[in-house]
Amino acid sequence: MDQAPAGFVALPSSDLPGAGPTTRVFSVARAGDEPRGEAVCKRLGPRALGEPSMRERLVAEGRLLAALGGRAAPRLVASGEDALGPWIVMERVDLPALASRHAGHDAEWLAKAAEAAFDALATVHAAGVVHGDVSPANVLVSADGTRAVLVDFGLALAPSMPSLPAGPFRGTLLYAAPEVARGEPFDGRADLFAMAASLLHVWSGEAPRAEATDAAMLVAAGDHGLEAWARRAAVGLAPDLARTLVMRCSFDANDRLA
Repeated sequence: MDQAPAGFVALPSSDLPGAGPTTRVFSVARAGDEPRGEAVCKRLGPRALGEPSMRERLVAEGRLLAALGGRAAPRLVASGEDALGPWIVMERVDLPALASRHAGHDAEWLAKAAEAAFDALATVHAAGVVHGDVSPANVLVSADGTRAVLVDFGLALAPSMPSLPAGPFRGTLLYAAPEVARGEPFDGRADLFAMAASLLHVWSGEAPRAEATDAAMLVAAGDHGLEAWARRAAVGLAPDLARTLVMRCSFDANDRLA
């Protein structure tokens, strides 16, 4: 079991968003409070601990969550550093990930979820934060579709966040906007692209990109938008919502705003 920070105990964990090749994410509770008060701890993996920029980003992610104050994101519970490196503890948001929804469910639910998800993006964007890695795994949506919370701000852009180190693509290629895939500067319009692609993937069951390798997908993502796929994936949705989602899958970032 993962080692909890001082004052917390680790709990059994499964399928927590935010885990990846560079991070470990596991359930914790304040000592003496388990199983009540369950929260989520995020630490760096061994390889990332050797990268000063990754250590700085995890510390900055804690500051970012504190600044958001639970608005469209998990509330920061505590943060610090110990012999195993920096850590942050966040509230556990007890909502299912968008990824858990099955294709072809009710269009009314999808419309509510889309409104809630784009509202969540608008909230973090208004705070000067670009999520940078929107995907069905990083968007939690209530059962009735009326509330959405964004998680895993490890790749976020914000004045308080240090730059990402140069190197391989970091993020989720299936939903990455073309400018992100090309390694160019990007802004909140890239989040709109990724959110629209995520919603349409969940609705249709058809992945937005189907290249066999990450290298091929990276090239395709940088060279092409998803308009044709989006028009096909949006069949069955209300016309206004379908138009919005297709538009936000546009290759040109300027076309995603209307």
